[in-house]
Amino acid sequence: MKKKLSLIALAGLSCVVTNVMADDDRLLSLKDPMAPFLETREYAKQMGASAEFRKMEGVAYDEKNNKLYIAMSSIDKTMSDGEGDIKLEENKCGIVYEAALDANQNISNLKPLIVGGGYDKSVKSTVSSGFKDRCDVNNVANPDGLYVDHHGNLWISEDTSDHTNNMLWRWDGQKLERFATVPTGAEITGITVTPNDEVLFNVQHPSAMSRFPYNRGVIGIVNGFKAGDSFTPVGVPTGDDVYDVKVASGNYQVLARVGAEIPGDIRGQKFGQVNRLDGSLKEMCNQPDGNMFVPITSSSDEAYLFTNFECRPGNTAKMYLKKNGESWSVLDGENINYDGVHGTWNNCNASVTPWNTGLTSEEYEPLANKAGWKENVVDMTDYLGAQANPYDYGFPVELIPDTRGESVTTQVVKHYAMGRLSYEMSRVMKDHKTVYSGDDGTGVILSKFVADKEGDLSAGTIYAAKVAQQPDQSFNLEWLELARGNSGDVYDAIRKVELK
Repeated sequence: MKKKLSLIALAGLSCVVTNVMADDDRLLSLKDPMAPFLETREYAKQMGASAEFRKMEGVAYDEKNNKLYIAMSSIDKTMSDGEGDIKLEENKCGIVYEAALDANQNISNLKPLIVGGGYDKSVKSTVSSGFKDRCDVNNVANPDGLYVDHHGNLWISEDTSDHTNNMLWRWDGQKLERFATVPTGAEITGITVTPNDEVLFNVQHPSAMSRFPYNRGVIGIVNGFKAGDSFTPVGVPTGDDVYDVKVASGNYQVLARVGAEIPGDIRGQKFGQVNRLDGSLKEMCNQPDGNMFVPITSSSDEAYLFTNFECRPGNTAKMYLKKNGESWSVLDGENINYDGVHGTWNNCNASVTPWNTGLTSEEYEPLANKAGWKENVVDMTDYLGAQANPYDYGFPVELIPDTRGESVTTQVVKHYAMGRLSYEMSRVMKDHKTVYSGDDGTGVILSKFVADKEGDLSAGTIYAAKVAQQPDQSFNLEWLELARGNSGDVYDAIRKVELK
């Protein structure tokens, strides 16, 4: 672990950074004391972290076995170019990695667990979506979403065009079994298992040629099946099943569909609806993504379900769910109002904190380079009706149901202290302080945040990993401490950035 760098200490680093970043063209220089929070990846790279990961996606925590899982959707480009710290063989079908957590919730080695493939470039598509089975249909392709149920089973969803149909898998530690498939052209998102073992997943961006109701994005849950039950794996779809949702056991219930009215929404909005601040419709987002199941009752038969919509601006729907026999009823809901945090950006995957709040994420943070920053946030400028600031986007965002009854809407808190990255998602460990995050993109970092106080992500310390590749293709991790700060100071710094 590197020497601790407080905000005060960071102010003395300008001479070091000047030597390595003389051509700094960012709105906020890497010499600025707030660079670790607002240019987190580039700052980490300059401090020696390994910025070579590629398509770092879902993060899952196995509390039963004290493990962490991270999906790398594709092993190529910066992970297979033979340069730097990471020099793997190319694997276009991806890998799921695992790491053991120590008593301090730290990981020191990341090793491959489930290796996708093989890969056959010659395979051609036979469907209108253009998707094709270049990756072995009996193995995972481009793993994206991860979730561990309380039995220790790892659920893996795909985001791939190298399977004709994206698939949902269950890994029980011994075997990989195909549980579900979705229409060709669609991605499986939002994989979540409730405390009562019900499996949730969404159908994102399906083709209009999919069978109704799957010709629009849907949010759904599997009834009549528990996550720990045995099942006969669902087959690879053929015929009309290519355009449908198929599950190995139980029945898939659609809870919400893009364009449908949200029951009881005080603003009368629809699922996927994104309005500008002036109230006019900007778009209908067909990209339901991360699910956050927040129980209300001890039996978990009533809950809030928050679901991200991955557009720019982003959105999140909230539904009040109640179990009725073998199915669920949607009693009311809302689209989360993000106006108070200048909107959100590309809300991707998500998790639930140990203190029972939602944690959404802003993926693919807009570049804040002097030459093109305005173009990079044009959608947000349209949304706001005023010039958007790129540094407002690229953070985890906590969703807190109002327990005091002062408002019928959800409290929204952006956690600027956690640093600005391309957040696929963040996952809080059982200590209520340590958070691991997926940084999605090319040439990205593995980051960790440790909060100052349990259950409070508004202040803490950011770390980035420097890796040493081992002969078994695992990575030993050295955690470099970047900075310690709080969200209030970072927010104030964003407001002071000169937009020119």
